[in-house]
Amino acid sequence: MRLRDWLSLFWAIMLNELRIIAREPGGLVILLLMPYLVAGGMAFMASFFTRVSGIDFIREFIGFEVVMVSMIMVQTGARFISEERSGGRLEHLIATPVSMYIILFATSIVMVIVNISAYLVASLPVIYGVFGVIGLLRLIPTLVIMFIGLMPLYGIGLALAGVVVRLRDVDALMNVVTALLSVLSGATYPIYILPRWVDAVVVALPMYQMYQTALGIVMGSGVTGLIYGLAASTVAYLALGVFTYGRVERGMLKGGVK
Repeated sequence: MRLRDWLSLFWAIMLNELRIIAREPGGLVILLLMPYLVAGGMAFMASFFTRVSGIDFIREFIGFEVVMVSMIMVQTGARFISEERSGGRLEHLIATPVSMYIILFATSIVMVIVNISAYLVASLPVIYGVFGVIGLLRLIPTLVIMFIGLMPLYGIGLALAGVVVRLRDVDALMNVVTALLSVLSGATYPIYILPRWVDAVVVALPMYQMYQTALGIVMGSGVTGLIYGLAASTVAYLALGVFTYGRVERGMLKGGVK
């Protein structure tokens, strides 16, 4: 197949996923409102003990945004594989000339677009309310950071997609993964409250790197050194995902989907 054919297939898969998402507008509304509900609720409870400033609210708001879009991104590939297997379509997809990497990447890119768009729309009012126009200008480069940060999470999701092929209870797996990544995100609480060895794990994960880098830009502190860790995480986790899923798919080609 020529490059043009691959791009046409990629675009067709993306359009199909966008149509599926468009059928559930309630989910998009929740995606926009949830950060306000969670960050607002936390700010309300904290207000009984201390004064909560706009800066404090932005920290919690961006932190929860990062956690939320990260969880969606990590689950996308695994959910897709699980749904296709349950519908009896997975073996047919694997048998087609189109690489499953193309299919999984196309579906994940759609979620990246949706997540970044939701982050932008939800953040506009609160960023403008605290920093004004300069805050909106700072928000633009954070979109690039979010895009880069979601790539290593795609790699983790790709690795999980390979695990899901061999497991039946995808919900149990996702619950465990979501809980672990939420605790280890370091995006909604100061990491110094954790044991030192856990701190090292948190700093090595892309969510913390993405959060601190995006927050530094919004606050006007500039790009921190964690941007290099984020770049390294992108390469490492993508490689892990490709390797893990590739091994599982080769096994399926030999023995079928069980």
